[in-house]
Amino acid sequence: MRADLATILSDLETLTTEQALKRKFDQTFSNLGFNAFTYLGFKMEPADVKRAPSDIIFLSNVRPAWVDHYIEEDLGEEDLLIRDCLSNRLPIRWDENYRSNSRNPREARIFTEALDFGIRHGVTVPVHGPAGEMGIMSLYSDQTAKSFNNTVDEFQYDVHMLSFYFHDAVQRARTRVEHIPKPIPLTERELEILQWTAIGKTAWEIGSILNISERTVNFHLQNAMGKFGVHNKTHAAAKAMSAGLIHSAR
Repeated sequence: MRADLATILSDLETLTTEQALKRKFDQTFSNLGFNAFTYLGFKMEPADVKRAPSDIIFLSNVRPAWVDHYIEEDLGEEDLLIRDCLSNRLPIRWDENYRSNSRNPREARIFTEALDFGIRHGVTVPVHGPAGEMGIMSLYSDQTAKSFNNTVDEFQYDVHMLSFYFHDAVQRARTRVEHIPKPIPLTERELEILQWTAIGKTAWEIGSILNISERTVNFHLQNAMGKFGVHNKTHAAAKAMSAGLIHSAR
């Protein structure tokens, strides 16, 4: 066990926002040799991955272009890793050949297209919570296959333990946010889209400006609306302005 693991776990007790946790994730996993991470948290185990944005916690430092592509192409419906996490409790090590003998072309497509965005291989840890909630921690690496396997072999137990503690910390932060509405943990993309919404742009126009699909724009708007607890994008933009997160004009 790494000597500084106890310090990392102790630090988690002091972090109260998703932004602070994201920074801690980034620093910790980078020190272990992983260049990116994604954490997905669900209020209940995701038997169906199509859920309301307010039911999902998403923290990541992967390229926004990959996240947008994943949303636009509905890749979550055929994501083998999410599906396999439902029936696994141990870490899953994977690359572009993961389950190559049993997957269909659409399932295989996720792994081949991830390569275009620099995601070569990774390890995914399912966390099944006591109240039915679930977390999925995925760590990515652009190392060679040999170096990646050496990294996982060396730190697999640390990664497993950290994933459980980080999941617990995120769930506690979400509980606090639900009772204390501010600060709202909006992503850069959500803020960008709300900014354009505030000056009167439609979802189609915003998609054209940002070079993403209208569907992706609406996904991020729904996510922002859920975080603010409102039912339309205009109200969400107004909330963001009143909180000083965006401005009425560029």
